[in-house]
Amino acid sequence: MIVRLLFFILVFAIGWVIYRQFAKTIMAKSKSVKKTKDTNHEEPMVKCATCGTFIPKSHAVYDHNQTPFCSVEHKLEHKSQ
Repeated sequence: MIVRLLFFILVFAIGWVIYRQFAKTIMAKSKSVKKTKDTNHEEPMVKCATCGTFIPKSHAVYDHNQTPFCSVEHKLEHKSQ
């Protein structure tokens, strides 16, 4: 009877240690994924040559001189001046 109890405790302890190691690995991976996602949100900003509004570089409209504008209308307005 005592042998069965000790065997059960040993199996439970080994299972608990394996579970904790697995949980730590999963948590470490999820934290590293969150950190990389947070740093990817940064993008350089450029200033519109017509109105002076700052916009993300990927959303800007450029002319042949690589001058940034916030919209096509401001690009055309700046060209007519």
